[in-house]
Amino acid sequence: MLVAFVFNIIVYLCKNKIQTSMCEYAEIENIKLSNGKTIKDINKSVRNEVEHIYLEGWSKGISIPFWDKQGNFYLANPDGSEDLVEFNRKQRTYKVVSRVADKGKGRYAYLLNR
Repeated sequence: MLVAFVFNIIVYLCKNKIQTSMCEYAEIENIKLSNGKTIKDINKSVRNEVEHIYLEGWSKGISIPFWDKQGNFYLANPDGSEDLVEFNRKQRTYKVVSRVADKGKGRYAYLLNR
């Protein structure tokens, strides 16, 4: 992949064609960055750190908030369940709307079995 800055627009060369959108992950995952790590290495490190944050919070009984691509807020609970919540930004509070995943069935429940 070749990246060039042209008039403040990033242009990518993916599969020998120029495009102004992102390349496919498979096309860039093995590119070495200036720190000697690949994009795949960095993503793995980030994933491991996020998993560590969830496990540490759960060990203290804290439900960890996250949101989906549509902007819906959820709480990943220490028992592996998941709640859809309404987040009040002004008061910084959560109100549970509904349980969307039972105990051990949430998006991050796989971490409990490690």
